[in-house]
Amino acid sequence: MWSAIADEISQTLKLDLAFTEPEKVTGGDINASFRLSAGEQHFFVKTNNPAQLLNFQTEMYSLEHLSQGSDFVIPDVICCGLSDDASFLVLQYLELLPHPVNGEQSGANSPWFNMGKSLALMHQNNQQGEFGWSEDNFIGTTAQANPWQKNWSTFFSEQRLGVQLQELANRGIELTNIEMFVQHCQQLLSHHHPKPCLLHGDLWQGNVGFTNKGPSIYDPSCYYGDPEVDIAMSELFGQFPTPFYQGYESVTPLRKNYEKRKLIYNAYHIFNHANLFGGIYLEQAKDIIVTIRKMEIG
Repeated sequence: MWSAIADEISQTLKLDLAFTEPEKVTGGDINASFRLSAGEQHFFVKTNNPAQLLNFQTEMYSLEHLSQGSDFVIPDVICCGLSDDASFLVLQYLELLPHPVNGEQSGANSPWFNMGKSLALMHQNNQQGEFGWSEDNFIGTTAQANPWQKNWSTFFSEQRLGVQLQELANRGIELTNIEMFVQHCQQLLSHHHPKPCLLHGDLWQGNVGFTNKGPSIYDPSCYYGDPEVDIAMSELFGQFPTPFYQGYESVTPLRKNYEKRKLIYNAYHIFNHANLFGGIYLEQAKDIIVTIRKMEIG
C-alpha cells in the first residue's frame, strides 16, 4: 500500500521524493490516519478499505470547494486513489495548534471569534440558486443524497430527515410515521426562506482547528443549504466557545426563531448517529421527535 501511495504522491507533484516510515496520528474513528514525510514535506494520509474510495473522492471535491469559497485554511488536496488492498486520500499536513480554551481570550481577541467570522463570510457564498450539491456525498460513512431543490423546507425535510428515518425503518426501527413527520417539519420550515449558502455540513469541534495562518476546517460534507445548519451543529456535540458565535454574528446576526429551527436541523445528525451507533442516540431521536411534533413556528 505505502509504495503505491508514495508513487502516486511523487507522480502528482512531479518530484522524486524519498519517504520515511509513516507515523500513525489521530484523525477520527472512520479512517486510519498517518503523517508521511519526505524531507521537509509532510503529508496527511487517510486510508481505508477499497470500498471507501468514493467517500474520499467526495471529500476531495468538498475540500476543493471550501478552498475556493472561503478564507479558512483548507488542506491542499494532493491525490486520491486505490492500492491493491486500500483506498487513500493524501492532503497537505497542517501543523495544528491546541484549541484555545474558552475564556482564555475573549471577544475579538479570541481565535474562536475569527473562526466564527470566517464561517459567516463563507456563508455569504450564496450565488447558487438551489439547495443541494452537484453530487451525492457522505455524512461520516452514511450516504447523503443532494438532488437540487428550489424549496428549502422540502429539501431538508425529505432529503435529510426523511431519508434518515427511512433508513432506520429499513432496519426495523420505526420511530414515527415518516410521511406525517416529514410533512410536519416541512410546514414548520415553510415560513423560513434562506438563500442557498455553501455549508461545511459536519461542523463539530473535531472538524475544526487552528494554525499560525488562521482557523481551519476539514472533513466536510458540503452542500448548499441554510447557514443555520452549520451553526446548529456547532452547538450539538460540545458547543463551541462563546467568541465563535460573537464572531459569526458580527457579520451575520441569527434570524428570528433560530432556536426552534436548530432542533429540526440537529435532528438530522441525531438520526444519523442513531443509524450508525444506536444506543443513547436512539433515545435522543425519540425525544427530539416528540419535541418537534409539539412545535409551531409562525
